[in-house]
Amino acid sequence: MIEHPRIVLETLSIEALDMRPAQNEIRARYGRGYHLSDDCLRDVAALWGIGPEHECINSSGVFIPYERIELAKGRCRAEIRTVRTPSGLWAMDISYAAAICGGGASPSVWNGTAFFSEADARAAGLQALITRFRAIIAEGGSDASEARQLIALLEAERTPSLRCSKAKKFASCGPGAFAQERFTRSGARVCA
Repeated sequence: MIEHPRIVLETLSIEALDMRPAQNEIRARYGRGYHLSDDCLRDVAALWGIGPEHECINSSGVFIPYERIELAKGRCRAEIRTVRTPSGLWAMDISYAAAICGGGASPSVWNGTAFFSEADARAAGLQALITRFRAIIAEGGSDASEARQLIALLEAERTPSLRCSKAKKFASCGPGAFAQERFTRSGARVCA
């Protein structure tokens, strides 16, 4: 496997791998039509430890299957999408929607950041969603109140002490104790 530069996501103090330099070098090798080349996709997939024996990406490089963790409050919806790759690295992307806007993507071999653990990928996803919904609040749209409530849920999810204080009916306050009440999970977590 290629040695990738390590980066620190400063707002979270999470160490991750920067896949972009290697991806950019591969893109440059294949030129403007890189996204149409099966060989280019194969080379980028190899950065994540995916070889011909693996059937865990589609023809666009999206990992299949991946886990979806969903959270909703009124018209505001948030989703973190994660997958563990054959190399043991984690890919993550988000999806979000509100009455006035939305966006998202699925984790793919084109993701620029690789995480060392599911917890790190999830923490980065939570931070990205909080940032998006803060921007929605700043716009002052009709769903600002629901966005504030969703941010409170996202904040509680990333702060274990808050999760434990709100999860009184659960016997355990370990990771995901409160998440089971509020998040909907679907899909597989490992790309094999």
